[in-house]
Amino acid sequence: MSPTEVEARVARGWAVTGPILEDLRRRALREMTEDQALEAVLDLLDLATLAPAKAGGSGLVEQQRYFALARR
Repeated sequence: MSPTEVEARVARGWAVTGPILEDLRRRALREMTEDQALEAVLDLLDLATLAPAKAGGSGLVEQQRYFALARR
């Protein structure tokens, strides 16, 4: 099966699966109690206070540090 055929097959699968998942999501939201909804909102708000992950960088600074140590 070529990559294009695989992509078409996946797209067809999501065309069927997507609406089913959307219905499940909507049903779950409708059936939430007020306490569950409040907990979900608070969980989302907690995400805003998380510190973003530091970028790993390219390693250039650390490499330069090793070169400086090697020169000594």
